[in-house]
Amino acid sequence: QEHGTLKDPELERSFFGHKDNITCLSFKPSMTQLASGSMDHTVMLWNFPTHLRAYRYIGHSGPVTCVDFSPSGRLLASSSKDCTVRLWTPKVKGEVALFKAHSSAVRAVQFSRDGKSLLTASDDKSIKTWSTNGMKFQHSLLGHLSWVKTACFSPSSKLILSGSDDKTIKLWDEHNKICIKTFWDHKDSVNCVKFHPSGSIIASCSNDNTIKLIDIRVNKLIQLYENAHSNPTKGLDGVTSISFGGCNGEYLLSSGADSLIKVWDLKEGHLLYTLYGHKRGPTLATAFSRNGKFFATSGCDEHVLLWKSNFKEEYDNENNKNLNYYEPNLNGKD
Repeated sequence: QEHGTLKDPELERSFFGHKDNITCLSFKPSMTQLASGSMDHTVMLWNFPTHLRAYRYIGHSGPVTCVDFSPSGRLLASSSKDCTVRLWTPKVKGEVALFKAHSSAVRAVQFSRDGKSLLTASDDKSIKTWSTNGMKFQHSLLGHLSWVKTACFSPSSKLILSGSDDKTIKLWDEHNKICIKTFWDHKDSVNCVKFHPSGSIIASCSNDNTIKLIDIRVNKLIQLYENAHSNPTKGLDGVTSISFGGCNGEYLLSSGADSLIKVWDLKEGHLLYTLYGHKRGPTLATAFSRNGKFFATSGCDEHVLLWKSNFKEEYDNENNKNLNYYEPNLNGKD
């Protein structure tokens, strides 16, 4: 099936080894490895050369909630409901450091673009930053009224975005350590927040079953996708994760309650593909490779699926506008 000059995404490989729901994914920048974390308390590292076996990292005493490779690819961080963050060298040996990051479950961990800082977010309602060198605590960002389920750095690492069970999204000034904006756009818990590669647009998804894109230069909602992942038979609703991909971040990948993976075309403002690779239960995690040529998905079926995107490489010059310049129609209605 061809969409104009687009070919459908193709399932490249399937990785099996976790014994419970797979909650998080991260590609190594060099595209030689993919990390996953699971409710089974382990981190798995999948090697792309097919003859190499996977590495299983055991250490966490609770479900793993987030994994993130450092920009250099020399370190892998994992966070867990056991209140700790662990750092691993992505080799056979594995763990190099562990620290108690919070007083409750740690939901998110991410390296800054220069790799010098690390952020963590937790059910203790705080976001913290750490210097990667020696894992020294830097500061806390306080303001959420409930669990902080998701957080990330802006592309410049000058801003931090967070989403919470309190239904809000907060934008923080990392240098001045203050909240500069609170968004009350969702009606339920916010599960995932991401910065668009341009740095001027943020995306969020929620248990209210919507995906929202906001231009933070004007604090305006520019795209809204409603009823994104519904499972009427189970009475489940909700979008669990989102990831930007493509040359200019013109695609968005989402996972959710309906056990599907969806690819949204942000330039046109509509659903482009629905992928049926996962067999049962909600899909939980999505990740694009750095160049956008591959993406990975996972969920409750204990499989990590690696897909070849097959997105059109480049837009012709006339059409080569970034998402920023678009005034997308809300809901795909003209």
